[in-house]
Amino acid sequence: MVVTGAGSGIGRAVAEAHIRRGGEVFALARREAPLRALAALAPARVRWQGCDLTQPAAVEAAVRALAAWRPAIAGAIHCAGDFFARSIASTTPEEFTRMWQVNVYSKFLLTRALLPLLAAPAEAPPRAVIYTASLAAHHDFPDESAYASAMHAILGLARSQDAELCPRGIRVAVLSPGLVRTELTERSFPPEIMRSAMPPEKMAASALYQWEVIRTGGYIAELLHVHSEVRENES
Repeated sequence: MVVTGAGSGIGRAVAEAHIRRGGEVFALARREAPLRALAALAPARVRWQGCDLTQPAAVEAAVRALAAWRPAIAGAIHCAGDFFARSIASTTPEEFTRMWQVNVYSKFLLTRALLPLLAAPAEAPPRAVIYTASLAAHHDFPDESAYASAMHAILGLARSQDAELCPRGIRVAVLSPGLVRTELTERSFPPEIMRSAMPPEKMAASALYQWEVIRTGGYIAELLHVHSEVRENES
């Protein structure tokens, strides 16, 4: 399993949970120190590479390293992402572009590069590609136009790719969390908001559930998690 954003947050929780289950992980993140610590959990079953997933050359180098270790893979869970809450007037064009690069473009680049490693005989179990999006693709929040637009794009990316790749035994699905306690959200929201945040381990359990369903021949197009504050406001 390839896991992006494996240095922290949901990606770290996914990687650790899969390792505890006895699985192999190829971990990608920008920061290398957390990846070294992750690899120490199971040195024989974890490989890692520091990688800026918005850069085609870096992605291609990472996939070459992966192919040298495992020339065929069962799939990937894309957890790398970025977030900020800012009004449209205070969001610069560069920040808007970066939001799309990290959250959308990187998923396109990596999945495209992984296609040769996802190829398998027709009788093989389906391969799973899971994209992390957000509740922001379904629920309107102020000051999140850059982020929300990228989350909507992830849904379209996944749906189109699944329609294209399903005949080749590759299913593409989406996990859309509400507010999750991560380094990004801790920096972005005040404590009174963060009280309703969900733990990343809960999202990891959902991602791995989707993974198992796909690998055994089923399909869940999207799992949507709504944190408690949104449920209370809508009740």
